[in-house]
Amino acid sequence: MFSTGSDDVGVRKAFFGSLVFETVEKTNGATSITTGIDNPVPIVILFVVLTIVFTMMQIIYRGLKQRRDELLKMSGS
Repeated sequence: MFSTGSDDVGVRKAFFGSLVFETVEKTNGATSITTGIDNPVPIVILFVVLTIVFTMMQIIYRGLKQRRDELLKMSGS
């Protein structure tokens, strides 16, 4: 992700264009790398999707746990 190939100097984008990695060659021969966010929409979408998935997993887990407790209560009576 941080390498630009064979000594290429330029800009690389990752994660659907949301993350930007720019390599700049300085006058003293050193290479400088800067990073940033170019388009936050894919990051926000990922956050929303993960929040929905984790919420659904928690709801399903609680429902299954409640059903298990009901079955254990019924078999114990």
